[in-house]
Amino acid sequence: MKTPFMIHPDIRLASTLPGSFYHDSGLFEETKEKIFARSWQLISGAEEQNRLPRMAFPFTYMPNFIDEPLLLLRDDHNEQRCMSNVCTHRGKILVEHQ
Repeated sequence: MKTPFMIHPDIRLASTLPGSFYHDSGLFEETKEKIFARSWQLISGAEEQNRLPRMAFPFTYMPNFIDEPLLLLRDDHNEQRCMSNVCTHRGKILVEHQ
């Protein structure tokens, strides 16, 4: 993504993003991929949903935004793990519901 502005060291000469940045669907999709899809995000409510060892909790990461099917698991040592909820061979959802 090309930065459409420069941050000037003299705050009086600095500028903000142009209004078109907030309305451009191409920039929006690029921002989703480059910022949210490649960075760590908090899974809200994970502790309450996934309390027992060997428990699996399927959920969608950022519904209506990223829409990535994920699976939150607890292993035999009670450690939480998160993985894709899609079979890479068949493209099928692994766990449909709790």
